[in-house]
Amino acid sequence: MSGQAKGKKHKPALLVSFVYVRNFLRFQDRLEYRDWVLDSGAYSAFNSGIEIRLSEYIQFAKSQRAKDGTLKEIFSLDVIGDYRAGLRNTEQMWSAGVEAIPCYHYGEPEWLLTELASSFPKIALGGCANVTVEQKIKWAAQCFARVWPKQIHGFGFGSDRFIKELPFHSVDSTSWCIAPLGFGKWRAFNYNALRSKSVTIRAEIDWYMKLEREMQARWKNAMREINASLPAIRLAVSGTTQIKYFRNA
Repeated sequence: MSGQAKGKKHKPALLVSFVYVRNFLRFQDRLEYRDWVLDSGAYSAFNSGIEIRLSEYIQFAKSQRAKDGTLKEIFSLDVIGDYRAGLRNTEQMWSAGVEAIPCYHYGEPEWLLTELASSFPKIALGGCANVTVEQKIKWAAQCFARVWPKQIHGFGFGSDRFIKELPFHSVDSTSWCIAPLGFGKWRAFNYNALRSKSVTIRAEIDWYMKLEREMQARWKNAMREINASLPAIRLAVSGTTQIKYFRNA
């Protein structure tokens, strides 16, 4: 059943990295999802020594947006360690007709946050991979205090603690697959380690879907304030392993 099938509102939303998007497209018609967003994958590319050309990213984004109604949002191409270059990329994407969502990263100057919030309809917060949970929540709260009301996506803010404390418009998480299959930490079973063929990744997906519904009820009024749809938790598909397990969910 594809993402366009009946009952898709009860299926998960996906975030797909451009670095791995060819694998996603290969199996797209066999995946169960309701919609997806395109992330540049700049962080993955940076760590892997892969170069992403802005012109190629723009061309792909425009092509997919024109033919795929399930592609809902496109994130800008970050330049790791160079926020000015990242801002130029965002501006070039908009000039090319791609309404890219820019990201404000941990450690970048405060003026950039307010500039992005005043210039674009939606922004993202990210760059917190090496930050403690307490630092991360404190920083995000300060960002919200400065730009709310605003549509804000949280890269890697898929934990229930983050989205219970702050009214994110959307967040993404890779933990739905990595935590249970890589480390045996199942949110669906209170972090208990399970090794049973009768338990599949579907249980973890259902746990995130339940959390999403709870957060949609929690932040319903806040979303009205920013004139946006209900908040969404997106399951990040950033590699072939995650696509494999998603197909078998």
